[in-house]
Order: sequence, then C-alpha cells, then structure tokens
Amino acid sequence: MGYTHYWTFGAFIEEKGYKTALAECRKIIRSSPVPVASWDGKGKPILRNGFNFNGVGDDQHENFSMSVEPERGPDAWPFCKTERKPYDVVVVACLCILEDRLGRKAFNAESGGDLHEWEEGKALAEKVLNRKIKIPQGVIDQVRMYGWAARMYRKEHPEYEYTPLDISHPNHKDENIPEYAKA
Repeated sequence: MGYTHYWTFGAFIEEKGYKTALAECRKIIRSSPVPVASWDGKGKPILRNGFNFNGVGDDQHENFSMSVEPERGPDAWPFCKTERKPYDVVVVACLCILEDRLGRKAFNAESGGDLHEWEEGKALAEKVLNRKIKIPQGVIDQVRMYGWAARMYRKEHPEYEYTPLDISHPNHKDENIPEYAKA
C-alpha cells in the first residue's frame, strides 16, 4: 500500500474558504524548502486552477493536486502516495491548511503516517503563513495510544481533541505504564 495521505470533502464547502486555502497552498508550494515540479516530476509545479505538483526526478512519486472544484461524492476518495519522499512535507503542509481553512466537517485528512511525520509540514505551513496551524484531527484520531500516552500527548498538545485507547482496547489491563508517565 505504501505511505499515503487520504482526504474527503464534506457536503458543504464555503467557496471563499476553499479559494483562500488553495491560494495559501500555492504560497507554500512556491516557498517549498524542497524541489517540487509538475505532475510528472519535470518542469514547474502547476499553480493555476488549483494546483498540481510532484517531487523532482528520483524524488517524485504520485502527484498531489487540487482543482478549483473539490473532488467529492460517493465514489470520490482522493489520495496521494508520496512514499515519504522529500516533497511529502509540502503535501502535508497543504493538507493542514485545507482543514484549517475549511474545518473538519468540510475537509477531513488521514494518513498512513505517524504524528511526528506531520510536524515538519505543519511547521512549514506555520512559517510561510505566519500563524498557528494544527495537524488535521483525522490524523490525530487514527493514532492509537494507551491512556497514559494519550494523557501525556494531550498535556503537550492541548489544542487537539484526542480520545485515548483505554478501556476500548482488549489489552488495556496489560498496559505497561512507564515510570515517567505515572502521575
């Protein structure tokens, strides 16, 4: 399957918010700390009518694109497989921006990656846009942590709504809590 990001659009998307998100994504793409190219890994990224880009040369995998008309409906399940190549940081930054601008009901991102793999993209978005950005809640929700880890994570990141994997996990009674995590 590979390292892949998935997203869905909700039934209602505020047009102004979506256009703003696309403009901010284009700003991120232009400011990219890693080389990005067109959909085929050559030339310049396409930054009109949405955007479309990929990594360059051997650092390309699948292109990441958004059109001015969001892809949605029962058969729409957009995704981008980056295989952790350098341009992934730009893809992640754009996904963070889209949820930040549209809200979780209008845009939901998930990933085959862990939270730490989203930190660099989040930081890129914050740096370029000069404001706080959050990792998409869908990425947070898919992480499975025992209660002690979730409590520690919430303490460090109070901006996220994280539900711990306590009693719902069949092995919760076998939880091995490290000494540093005991309250």
